[in-house]
Amino acid sequence: MRKKDGMVKRQGQQQKLTISPRTLLQDHILCDSNIQLYGYRMDRIAVAIFLELSLRINAAVDILSVSSDSHDRRSLQAIMTALGGELLLQRKNVETLFADGAPATNVALQAWAACRAAMLDHMAPRYAPLPRIATDTLPDAYLSVLAKISRHADISESLKPTKVINDVKGDFIFKKGNVNLECTRFRTRIMSSKNQVIQIETQVGDRHSIITGRAQRVKGRQAHINVNGTMDSREKIVSVTTVGKESLTAAESYREDVVRQALQGTVKLTGHPFFCSIWMPSFSISQTPLVQPVAYPLIYYPGGTSWPPPVLNGFTKPPVFYPPICYPGGTLNVSQNIAVRRIISEAYKDRVVMIQGPPGTGKTTVIAASVMSIIQYDDTQKRTIWLVAQSNVAVKNIAEKLDKVGFRDFKLLVSMDFHFDWHEHLYERLAHCLIRSDEFGDGPVAASRRILDSRVMLCTLSMLSNPRIDDYTRLVPMQTVIIDEASQIEVGDYLPVLQRFRPTLQKMVFIGDDKQLAPFGQDDVQQLQSVFEFPHLRQQACFLNTQYRMPVVVGDFISRHIYDHQLMTVHDISSRAACRFVDVKMGQENKSGHSWVNEQEIQVIIHLARLYSKLGRQYKVLTPYDAQSVAIEKQLESEDLPWEDKCFNVDSFQGNEEDHIIVSLVRTEGVGFLKNVRRMNVMLTRCKKSMIICTSRNFVMAGKAADTLVGKLAAAMGPEGWLGSRDILRGVLP
Repeated sequence: MRKKDGMVKRQGQQQKLTISPRTLLQDHILCDSNIQLYGYRMDRIAVAIFLELSLRINAAVDILSVSSDSHDRRSLQAIMTALGGELLLQRKNVETLFADGAPATNVALQAWAACRAAMLDHMAPRYAPLPRIATDTLPDAYLSVLAKISRHADISESLKPTKVINDVKGDFIFKKGNVNLECTRFRTRIMSSKNQVIQIETQVGDRHSIITGRAQRVKGRQAHINVNGTMDSREKIVSVTTVGKESLTAAESYREDVVRQALQGTVKLTGHPFFCSIWMPSFSISQTPLVQPVAYPLIYYPGGTSWPPPVLNGFTKPPVFYPPICYPGGTLNVSQNIAVRRIISEAYKDRVVMIQGPPGTGKTTVIAASVMSIIQYDDTQKRTIWLVAQSNVAVKNIAEKLDKVGFRDFKLLVSMDFHFDWHEHLYERLAHCLIRSDEFGDGPVAASRRILDSRVMLCTLSMLSNPRIDDYTRLVPMQTVIIDEASQIEVGDYLPVLQRFRPTLQKMVFIGDDKQLAPFGQDDVQQLQSVFEFPHLRQQACFLNTQYRMPVVVGDFISRHIYDHQLMTVHDISSRAACRFVDVKMGQENKSGHSWVNEQEIQVIIHLARLYSKLGRQYKVLTPYDAQSVAIEKQLESEDLPWEDKCFNVDSFQGNEEDHIIVSLVRTEGVGFLKNVRRMNVMLTRCKKSMIICTSRNFVMAGKAADTLVGKLAAAMGPEGWLGSRDILRGVLP
């Protein structure tokens, strides 16, 4: 029997060979060992053909893996190296072909370039030792997880803006082809990037011109732009725009590397108990790992899925299930007590712990009590703790809580980009424990001198992917990691931590609330998940059931509409006057770029800010829209009112609180962000004493917003809950 041209000859008879195109593609091309497969970013190709076509691939070569710089695989230099080197290639052509945002037609040319590179004699010995991607040997469940993690990373990357309008001061210095600019807003600051171009629009009289350049150096607010062209002192800067997507962060690159290595088989995540606990609960994890003396007190079993046993002075020890709780900062309620006991437990069933903390329920109190209990319980045990969150502000809040209750034996790692020249004032109270990222990398002796004997470290999740953090993670191994804001973190973002600290990781605690902000991008892409969207983890979560922040009228409403009446309130303020609406009758929403503003609400808010400042009240202004936030901030500054750290969009204020909150809803016709219940839950739960919501009465009572959470709050407050603009002018406040 022989095959020829899709026919089979048998006993003189010709019969049609019935091979489906899918089988032909799978068996005779993608998984045929006689066919060599080479590709640019072959990991993404393998994932795509699995997710879109349910096909596998075998012995595929990712040509970018020849690059020595694994953390900058998408750089022009890495691509040049993978395709054969400088002598054979025109840099400009390669840059054009592989640039982000290049037309889809370039895919065929990229494939052709990979094919030609594979035929080069001098590249064959470089490709030969590379590990092959072979998805046909991976279990379905495992490959599905890897594919989803990779795809979700691509989705998150696609959501990054391609243009950012940078807020800068109007004056500038031009010298020898460089323009020196001063940025005025952290969120829109200019950043150093090889992939981005800076466009500066200038005006002299009626003449407008645009010059382009790249950020050569950025330090704090100061950005030095190397430009193509000249500027003179008569020119006025009209706008500065960053064009192009921000480069991958170290964490994003590390995540991509781990998935690729798993597809290549050089990393086996199915042998990692924490990976299996989160993504693959059907894979059993032994509760009785081998107990043996070890030379180094951090053990790792590469061949199985057993929990690493607790360790003490180089030897494993039997777990102590519930050490005593130590918290001199006050009395814990029952739900907090249960949560702390789960966190400090060394039982195997508590290796992964989830805690749901609604607003004001004392999540930082639980963290502080857990830290103090672990450290105080047995000083000879030397357990180490890393406290991690998505945002710098959340990490700072935990540090301030520890400091407030008298625990100061910790170190806070903070990014220089966030701290220097931008947020130094936020860390004045924490100067004694601060280590800035520009101090990393000067050796273990210097790191040891800074850490001293601290066993508690604080930083953002992304900081743990900083390649220069190793000196600190060696001195304070990552054993117990407590992650705040876990409901805001896309679950794939944990992959770098799980892999990088696999030898030392003993316990993971996730603290968050899936009724508050979701991972970035989930509004647009529902597939993005936090650990709180995993039913097998969510059903075991501890629920903190008593809130102490909000006045009773707000707390009871939130309990009823968000938490199924399970959230109790303990608060001194029971008056319904703690929550008021202001009817801004002439208010009108207006489009501003991709955002919205409401000029009439701004005027009311400025008057409220003036009253609060005169009375010495501590207040913050919240709004769902960036454009409104910027406009309010600028108006406060022009009115000589306090404006720095006064106005926030909702997303940037989760985890924060203030005595008095002023809310600007902005919208009067369309619902927009107001239909997002999780975002509105955050917005309405920040006040400790009072809240005023500026909006249109018709809009929230009888209009499109009536069915939103804020509309239901307005209905619950009734007619007596409303103030008119004249009441505000007379100084009537909650």
